[in-house]
Amino acid sequence: MNNIQTTTPQYTKSIIANDYLAQKLLDENAIINRRQGISAKGYDKIKSLTNLGRSQKSIQNKINDLKQGKTDYATVDKYIKDYKYTQRDASEITLDILTGAASFGIYSASRKITTLVSPFLDGKIKGIVLKGSKPLGIAAAVFTGMILKPILRFIDRIHLNHKEKQDNKTFWKDVLTGGLDGAMAPIATIKKALIGVPIVLGENTIQRYLFVKRDDKKSTKDFINKQKDNLILKLAGGSLLAYKAHKLTKSLNSWDKAINKALENIKDIKPFEKAQNASELFELSQQAQYLINPKLISDILGNEKSIEEKMRLIEETNIFLPKFLQTIPENVLGMLKGFEPEIMGIKITNLEDLSTIITRFKSNCPQSRTVKEAQEFISKTYGNKYTIIKDEALGVGTVAETFLAKDNTTGKEVVLKFLKKGMSKEKIEKDRQTFINLLTENNKDDSKKLDYLKRKINSLYDAWLQEVDLNKEMEATKILGKNAKHYNAIKAIEVKDNIYVMEKAPGIQFNEFIDAMEKQNKKLSEKEFFKILTNYIQVFFEQLLSVPKKGTKVMHADPHPGNLFIDISNSEKPFTFIDTGNVLRYEPKEAIENVLNHIDYLIGNTKGIAKALLRDASLPNGMNKEQAQKIVEEGLKTRIYNGHSSFLNGNLFKDVNNVGLEIMQEHNIIPNQNNTNLLKAEITYFSNLTCLKDIGKIIDKSNDRLTNIEAKEQAKIMLAEIRESLINAVINNKSHTLKEVKERLNYIENNKEQFYSTILSFVQDLN
Repeated sequence: MNNIQTTTPQYTKSIIANDYLAQKLLDENAIINRRQGISAKGYDKIKSLTNLGRSQKSIQNKINDLKQGKTDYATVDKYIKDYKYTQRDASEITLDILTGAASFGIYSASRKITTLVSPFLDGKIKGIVLKGSKPLGIAAAVFTGMILKPILRFIDRIHLNHKEKQDNKTFWKDVLTGGLDGAMAPIATIKKALIGVPIVLGENTIQRYLFVKRDDKKSTKDFINKQKDNLILKLAGGSLLAYKAHKLTKSLNSWDKAINKALENIKDIKPFEKAQNASELFELSQQAQYLINPKLISDILGNEKSIEEKMRLIEETNIFLPKFLQTIPENVLGMLKGFEPEIMGIKITNLEDLSTIITRFKSNCPQSRTVKEAQEFISKTYGNKYTIIKDEALGVGTVAETFLAKDNTTGKEVVLKFLKKGMSKEKIEKDRQTFINLLTENNKDDSKKLDYLKRKINSLYDAWLQEVDLNKEMEATKILGKNAKHYNAIKAIEVKDNIYVMEKAPGIQFNEFIDAMEKQNKKLSEKEFFKILTNYIQVFFEQLLSVPKKGTKVMHADPHPGNLFIDISNSEKPFTFIDTGNVLRYEPKEAIENVLNHIDYLIGNTKGIAKALLRDASLPNGMNKEQAQKIVEEGLKTRIYNGHSSFLNGNLFKDVNNVGLEIMQEHNIIPNQNNTNLLKAEITYFSNLTCLKDIGKIIDKSNDRLTNIEAKEQAKIMLAEIRESLINAVINNKSHTLKEVKERLNYIENNKEQFYSTILSFVQDLN
């Protein structure tokens, strides 16, 4: 009993003492933990989860051991002080790694830019740039380090209170050490990083030794012993730096080689061989010669009939023939003088009549009804509601015709559109089947060719079928108008029994604009003209290059100048689209791809061009997408993007597309009709500008002159559209945009010679 009485107070005293010491250590640790930055806290979490190294979890275990008498105060106190150093050291290493990596990135970009730009410079300037590239790169890296490390430190400590931040002031130290981190960037590349990176790591260790507080390093030996802490973090940082340095050295060497090869390539630069530009229906026309009696063709194109009669006979044969004639370029006839060309196997001697027929089929086909017949046709459906008020059709195509009429209920002028006599879905389907039967008979011994021709004719007839459904055209008109920002779509009124009623388009057809203004003796001021031009560019951008925030983008697929009206009285939206039977619809992701696809032509990205041309294409049996991609890509490399091609003489996008389509045709690949329409629409938007080539005739320079301020304001309006599309792409569709951009950057990195040869070819052309 006495023993118990003598030992119990001593044991209790020991427990109380340990509890007091433990609480003291807990308070000290709480201060350390509270003052840690974000990086140190994150590092502690990792160590706590992995049970690797000193962490808050291990400290708590050590303090519990002290309470239980399993260890002494001095051991735990040293453990906590070492933890404090470890965390501070980890933060410093993390900030140095991030600062060094960013500085190295700036240095790397500087060196790469110098390497890429140097071939475009001459003589002394080139020598100065090359000589100063390294010092400038180092200066940029140092400046980056000096700015970035204090910013990173601020972010790391952003959660601390004001007093804790004041107690840990390190701004000038961070500026100095950040600059040193930046200065080490070029050293890391010495001997492909094998020697450079160890030097950088050694410098960083010395740097930390010099700036470590005195109470954290009792001696140099003690500091060196502590370097085993955070070893994994140091190895990770060193590995990252070594990887970046090695990659830069390798990249610069590969760019140098690619540039030298590209410079050799363009020494014998010459225009590339363009596609033959034959009609897209030319191949089928060779098969179509048996669709009609050869004598009938002779009769059609003979001299005894009027142009109007000949055109009607052509339309009655098969929808293919007028559609084929529409695709023949008018200038081809000048090239045929002295020859006897063939149409569907029949020699043509009267080129003048043929020229007129081709021209008229493009914009002025013959009426199928007289005004009286058209009125009777309308009255059967609408009664006395609409009365034709012009003695001829307003416009006539190969499928439909339009008449100007008055709405007797409102007194307003309207336009009525309906199919031509004899035109219907049934006729087109019958024509299609006749053609397929003909193809089958002519190619029964060649199954591959027959498969190709069938797919091609079906693609065409499917598209032509869309033209006869005027209900769909009205629906497309409404969608186009609903989505429009800078233009108008003709307003739809009603459709009944496939007779489509719409408002009359205001203004004048774009291709007749200047002539009509001259006849009316009207003039435009400089300011008015600039507004029209600005608006056209806005329409062009909206239709082809814009990216919607969400929903569907709708664009007119046949924007030739006859389908575009201009109304100078409407200064905000002077342009109005008509004939909206053929529209294209794109989701934001597809719109992004269409926009970025333009870059592919300028950087030689044959992979991207081939991918766009092959979108939803019809492939022959036995060919997959990857094989088709390779065929078109390699064909473009061989024929155009070979390092020896000049791009200036012609229309880059059109010429490259034509070659690509020709390659596809050679391998029985049929492009998707929507894709073909997109390519055509893009070229048409450019060519429409020729409608303004004689604009000087109607500009009054003495009245309402354009000021620099007004010109700048209009430029700002256009830039606002570009900015909005960029925001919609980068913010609202960030992942897809980054993916598409990354694909192109990867292509450049993997095809340096091709990229640089393309760029140098443009420069050579301009010089």
